[in-house]
Amino acid sequence: MERRFNVNLLDPEEYRPSYYYSAFSFPKIPVIPAENAGEIHQYHWGLIPFWSKDKEFASSIRTKTGNAKAETLTQKPSFRGSVQSKRCLVITRGFFEWQKRNNESIPYYIYLKGEPVFALAGLYDSWNDPESGEPLNTFSIITTKANPLLAKIHNTKKRMPVILTKDNESKWLDREQPVTNVLKLLKPYQYDNLQAHTISKLISKRNVEKNVPELIEPYDYNSSKLF
Repeated sequence: MERRFNVNLLDPEEYRPSYYYSAFSFPKIPVIPAENAGEIHQYHWGLIPFWSKDKEFASSIRTKTGNAKAETLTQKPSFRGSVQSKRCLVITRGFFEWQKRNNESIPYYIYLKGEPVFALAGLYDSWNDPESGEPLNTFSIITTKANPLLAKIHNTKKRMPVILTKDNESKWLDREQPVTNVLKLLKPYQYDNLQAHTISKLISKRNVEKNVPELIEPYDYNSSKLF
């Protein structure tokens, strides 16, 4: 991550690499925030707006802010403040989507060929717990309409996370850029290095260890190939 983005990872001893993160467990994930663009921080997934009044409200809203729709960022109270100046790169090696096939959900792993890690567009905020006074840094991943590949895979909602090209990463973090300019970066990824394959249903099982290489290995469901 440090070599790819030419930045330093803060608190590396706290970093827990994984093959699988669930938004609903609010894990810490590496991000590069606009206000510290030379550093990789670890923020919790599930954005809590700074104006959240108490812990009960914060606990509730973060279950709804794992993702943020690109089309409504400036309209939603949870995100319209962050999109102005609290933008971040969410670092990942890949992500998962499910395809509906004959009343069955088939999991896919999606990644960039030849890119060990890449960046998703994200928003972040910092909320102070009124009880402890401790700040909690959180983020949300921005989604947009699916490109042709993801439309075939995520064939119900037809959405995908915003994958930023290398050229657009610095533009997304630039706090001097007008919001109208950075919103134009939130488009479906169209490059031919986007790859996908089916994986086993290990990812959907409960009470099993998912942080294993086998999680993202190709799995054949004995059906005709889509691609």
